[in-house]
Amino acid sequence: MRDRRKNQNRAENILDSISRSLDLPQDAVSGYAHIELSGNKEAIIEGCRGVLEYSDSLIALNTGKLTVRVCGCGLTIVSMQNGQAVIKGTITGVDYCN
Repeated sequence: MRDRRKNQNRAENILDSISRSLDLPQDAVSGYAHIELSGNKEAIIEGCRGVLEYSDSLIALNTGKLTVRVCGCGLTIVSMQNGQAVIKGTITGVDYCN
């Protein structure tokens, strides 16, 4: 039990160091997405590892531990670089699945 806690603390310290050096939120480095919404018109999702599904009504992104699904109409990925996707359109919902 003690070794598990020690290893977990060590892993958290490494993730923290990586996130600081890359100027990313720790969630993005640990396999969870960091999501920012601007009203219902734009979503910025950090921690993307790839596009799983793409249509004008649904965009599904692999973020490591979870899949992030953005639903709406007129959806487009306007930018995808350095693990960050910018989605624009009319967003009606965001959900997560394994």
